[in-house]
Amino acid sequence: MKYSFFIVICVLLAFSFSCEEEPMRINQSEFIELDSIVSVMESDLAPLEDEIATLASYTESLFDHKAELAEKANKDLYKVSKDGVIFREMPQEGESSVFVSTTTPNRDGVYHQVYYTEALDSAFSKIQSVSPFVSQVYLNTRLQMCRIYPALDVLNVFDSDLDLTSFNFYYMADEVRNPEKKSRWVEDIYVDPAGRGWILSLIHPIYHNEELEGVIGLDITVNDIINRFLSYKDRKFLLIDGSGNIVAGTSAAIEVLNLPPLKNHTYVQTINADNFRKEDYNLFKSKSKEVRKMVAKFLLEKDNNYIMNDNYSSKQYQVLCRQMNLLNWYVLEIKD
Repeated sequence: MKYSFFIVICVLLAFSFSCEEEPMRINQSEFIELDSIVSVMESDLAPLEDEIATLASYTESLFDHKAELAEKANKDLYKVSKDGVIFREMPQEGESSVFVSTTTPNRDGVYHQVYYTEALDSAFSKIQSVSPFVSQVYLNTRLQMCRIYPALDVLNVFDSDLDLTSFNFYYMADEVRNPEKKSRWVEDIYVDPAGRGWILSLIHPIYHNEELEGVIGLDITVNDIINRFLSYKDRKFLLIDGSGNIVAGTSAAIEVLNLPPLKNHTYVQTINADNFRKEDYNLFKSKSKEVRKMVAKFLLEKDNNYIMNDNYSSKQYQVLCRQMNLLNWYVLEIKD
């Protein structure tokens, strides 16, 4: 009798454990949508590395022919504002804007730089024509010059004493952080000084005579990432970086995780420092223990499937995860 009772208990326990494990079983076909998103994102972003490498090589060649290129520039187009900013007056279609901060360490030298980099206009416009996903192309230099395309109202967008080298889209390309001197994705999205909201940048250093002269950059807005890759009204997608910060997401996914509405960050006024995602959008710092456990499973344990219990609604969700190869980002899908 005791033996029979022991068998019954064992069967019940085995059944209980099998029921708990059942939700974790997953068919790989469940990942088809996620794999498709990752594939499309990387197929769109990867070619930009070749584009920026070609653009950087061309830019470096301008530094080898400064004098002759400066002679060809239309010097009458460049003016000085009442605050002392050197700028390009009324850029035409296909022309870039120019901004030189009042903090430039070499005013005579930067005038010369403004002139010989005018040859970048055609290269900048070509990049945007072949890569419409790129919202902005620019060159920032150690002399505090910014040549940026498409043109914008630099006098109202940038502070006159802006330090261009203090931004991550400049210093992440320097000798210390990028000793290979190659293209690099700025994975920590930031608020654009030009007021276009949250930005993902691909940057490439520009060297001349072994000295870092400047940084070329290609920008992609987070809004474009959402519209291009995550625009599924009936699906819950989330894009996070390797630190657990939310890069982008559908409103339905944000709501499930009980996070504040993820609004595009734009500035009416100008800014003069890096601005990153607030801690409210880091899943490791979520008020929900379940969310913290989930992100740890994905980022630390490299798992790709998690059953999440929502204590607020008593609902249960299945969360799938795929890591990108090009960037240290993860695409998550939340399923009811």
